[in-house]
Amino acid sequence: MSELRMPAVNQITVAGRLVQDPEFRLTESGVARLSGRLAVNRSFRDREGDWQEEASFFNFVVWQAQAERLADRLAKGSPVLLSGRLHSHSWRDEDENPHSLVEIQVRHLQVLSQSVAADTPELVGESNTEMDEADTEVFELAA
Repeated sequence: MSELRMPAVNQITVAGRLVQDPEFRLTESGVARLSGRLAVNRSFRDREGDWQEEASFFNFVVWQAQAERLADRLAKGSPVLLSGRLHSHSWRDEDENPHSLVEIQVRHLQVLSQSVAADTPELVGESNTEMDEADTEVFELAA
């Protein structure tokens, strides 16, 4: 019996708001890195029919020239739509305690206007809202 071959798909797209100002720094080798954390809200009805809210949080990182361009454009509360691939890494601290982190390596980031962000439930939920070009700014990141 032949072994099942799984496709190599690693893609995530999320829309939400930054929960803090992103951190810009240069690596030891001089590569620009912008990292941040995104909150994605979800509204749903519970078993009693009452509306509930929950948030999921995602770490993300943008590299090189795009990190430099976005560093001054993003701040706490900025509404964004981003997509990329998930990347996990593990390390041990100075006390040999293990740590791990999963983050989105951003390939595409769209800064949404406040008016578009107000419609986010429709953007990711029941009906698609048309986004006017004037309300968004798209940053295509090099692969």
